[in-house]
Amino acid sequence: MDKKENKGVEMYDYVVFHHKFPLQLRFFDADQFGHINNSIYFQYYDTAKMDYFERLGVPYDQRHVTVTAHIDADFLAQVYTSDTHIEVQSAVTHLGHKSFVFIQRLVDSQTGEVKCIGRSIIVAFDLETNKSVEIWPEWVDAIEKFEGRNLR
Repeated sequence: MDKKENKGVEMYDYVVFHHKFPLQLRFFDADQFGHINNSIYFQYYDTAKMDYFERLGVPYDQRHVTVTAHIDADFLAQVYTSDTHIEVQSAVTHLGHKSFVFIQRLVDSQTGEVKCIGRSIIVAFDLETNKSVEIWPEWVDAIEKFEGRNLR
């Protein structure tokens, strides 16, 4: 990749990805050209996000719900169904009072090539009041411990 093509990768050079989630690519994730459809990447990110929370050991139930308020992605290289070493790497990079920034990327774990970088704003949410709430203290503690630094 030249400097211009590499811009999306350089933007997140400061991020350390402690969470890695290997993917099994599915035949029906591909379009007629044999590469993974870009809309499927968000499903991969969502699956890895659930694994991230599970590894933290935080409650994720009717009282501890998150919603995605914003998501975007930079698609840098194609992923094909024949690719065998694709993983999602995830990191929380900032904790606010009611939301946090979640950076994820699709990477070929053998070559290190970054295929896509996604950025989400995740909001703590109360299903009964249908409103955002303060991020639960046990979540803040678990995320900062997992990420190895203060994120506020």
